[in-house]
Amino acid sequence: MNRQNLARGIEPDSCFYIQNARAGQGLNEAIPDDFPPDLALEVDIANKSDSKLSIYQAMLVPEVWLYQQETIKIKQLREGKYIDSPTSRAFPLISAEQLNQWLQLRRTGTDLSVVRAVRQFCREERA
Repeated sequence: MNRQNLARGIEPDSCFYIQNARAGQGLNEAIPDDFPPDLALEVDIANKSDSKLSIYQAMLVPEVWLYQQETIKIKQLREGKYIDSPTSRAFPLISAEQLNQWLQLRRTGTDLSVVRAVRQFCREERA
């Protein structure tokens, strides 16, 4: 994600258009500067991504998930600054606590046990 108008760029570990997925269909690599993703993910293994937040902030990315020290933090852009948030804007039913529970389950279980837990969570939320 390079923004010539900001003279800055960043390569997130992952980013997603969720609420704006339909508007982004067909854009491929011609994404306009004023069309940030709804969610960016940074996975910190060797280096911390805290310094990248100012770039996401300048690009107006509304939500960033940071995985640091085996914990996920949800950061939301509010009034021009990132603050810790207990819940996701992109996925309103998902909390940082729930994400961390699934991470803990993966440490003690398997990928399949996490998939089953997420499916069960979705069934319960739908009911």
